[in-house]
Amino acid sequence: MAHSRDFAPGHPIFFWAFIVVLIFTFYTGAKAMATKNDCDSVAGGAKHWRIVPGEWVCGSGGLEFSQ
Repeated sequence: MAHSRDFAPGHPIFFWAFIVVLIFTFYTGAKAMATKNDCDSVAGGAKHWRIVPGEWVCGSGGLEFSQ
């Protein structure tokens, strides 16, 4: 007998978590494309991506999670 509080694969939290991840991915992808040339006049065009808040950081380096 299943209760309404069971954590089943079709639970709404999975749906909303997927929606949040999808929106975040779309937003950061759009921001990356819109600002991809912002570092061209600074640091010789070298840049790397900071995941949170989702922005290019001018200068050499690798992928960063946050500041």
